[in-house]
Amino acid sequence: MNSHMAKARTAAVSGIAAASLLGGMPTATAAPQPGADAPQLRNWQGHLSGALTGFQSRRWQDKGYSQVWFKKCRVLGARDISTHVQLRWDRSFRPDKSWGTKKFSRCFHGNRKSNGQWHGLSNGKHFFQIKKINGRDYGNKLSVRKVYVDTSKHD
Repeated sequence: MNSHMAKARTAAVSGIAAASLLGGMPTATAAPQPGADAPQLRNWQGHLSGALTGFQSRRWQDKGYSQVWFKKCRVLGARDISTHVQLRWDRSFRPDKSWGTKKFSRCFHGNRKSNGQWHGLSNGKHFFQIKKINGRDYGNKLSVRKVYVDTSKHD
């Protein structure tokens, strides 16, 4: 086997191993709207599709204040529907810091919105994480038609 084939085989095996490790990870996306593809946006919007507990959003740069809005939430086959959203500070080479968790339930009723606001944030990259869906740490999949992240308190 030549060195090119050996490198290709090694890359393929590494890719398969990495994919198997990700098997339990959420399959959701928090995609920005077209034209809003800067990696460290301050304000952005997107959606979630099939998010499991543990799902982490894209990161955004922030200092002082963040607000996360969900509109038109859905969990298939569930009646008592809610989700717990935690805001976190992404700190490189140190454990992330939690700024607290908010329970979102209004967004599951028609065209209503749920939101959480966090104040007194440190400067840096932040993200939200889905902590619970329907009061459970596992099992349900959350979809949200509109996700908004707003870092400007004065709008």
